[in-house]
Amino acid sequence: MIGIDLVFIPEFDRQRELGGESFLRRVFTSAELRNLESAHLAGLWAVKEAVIKACPEVGESLTEIEVRHDETGRPSATCGTHVFEVSIAHHGDYAVAIALLVD
Repeated sequence: MIGIDLVFIPEFDRQRELGGESFLRRVFTSAELRNLESAHLAGLWAVKEAVIKACPEVGESLTEIEVRHDETGRPSATCGTHVFEVSIAHHGDYAVAIALLVD
């Protein structure tokens, strides 16, 4: 299965501002919060939404989905026992991600 998501970064920033710290803790793992740059977090949000579309049995909590980067910077995502290859891109006010279920 494959999923894709597009995030308008200014809207993501508005949600982040309204939700504050609790929003960040509901959506991202502590490892994902090492980089608080808005475009970076919007890209991770796009990955999580793409994973949900690729694997509908994903639970309710977005923190169940974790985005990791290997030593070369290549991203991947996990959710429980599921592994996803992902690609993230940014351009101007947008971040986009594609997730492919590989297991």
